[in-house]
Amino acid sequence: MPDLYYFPTATCGYKARLTLAEKGVDFTHRVLDRDAGELVTPEYLALNPNAVVPTMVHDGRVLIESSIIMVYTDEAFDGPSLRPDTAIGRAQVAAWLKRADDAYLPALGAVTYGLFRRKQILLKSAEELAAYYLDIPDPERRAQRKSVVENGIAAPIVAQAFLTLDGMLADMEEALAGNGHLVDGGYGLADAALTPFVSRLDELAMDWMWARRPNLAGWWDAIRQRPSFGTVFDAFLDAKRKAGLRDAGLESREAVEKILAS
Repeated sequence: MPDLYYFPTATCGYKARLTLAEKGVDFTHRVLDRDAGELVTPEYLALNPNAVVPTMVHDGRVLIESSIIMVYTDEAFDGPSLRPDTAIGRAQVAAWLKRADDAYLPALGAVTYGLFRRKQILLKSAEELAAYYLDIPDPERRAQRKSVVENGIAAPIVAQAFLTLDGMLADMEEALAGNGHLVDGGYGLADAALTPFVSRLDELAMDWMWARRPNLAGWWDAIRQRPSFGTVFDAFLDAKRKAGLRDAGLESREAVEKILAS
């Protein structure tokens, strides 16, 4: 049985957990407390030097990076195949996973921190704030986080992030035309990979971004009906966090609309 290390609201943790749920794989939950510093303990850094989640340990082997874990899960365990049989179909899945990792994930992080998480972080003392930034091992990521926390939606990276995510939604709308899933062949890894991104925008009351995208709206309705969605997204319900995300999104709507109209 694999072990999966994650924290409850991690986008990439959602991706891995959705894949495990769709495959019907039992696993040991190793739930970490990000705010308590459990991503930077010597024990966890020995598994994942990047100090991020998820991390899977299976048969004594350590796997990091959510997309790698997703593909491994599909190949290593019994259950329905989550990738097409055709070479072109698998290439299309790989393209979605790459875009999710390279473009959409940094964008969603900037949006989440710029609208919501910064409010909690700015409550820290000066000493706590300095320690918080130092716990981010990558210098570029540390500098970006500092800019987002200090400037919020006014940070250039946050504005660009909304444009990136709007482009993601446009690409999804096009891919879903005449097809209920992102890649021909039924529900698969591409759908699982993109679900947490749409979910976070929905939590931020940004569902207006797909009001005129009927293919995407239909896909999102269907995704929320899947048993895996409830298994993963209802596992750690936090009413205070939910309300905070929604309020942050509503407060920012006018600014976001201006960004997207520019």
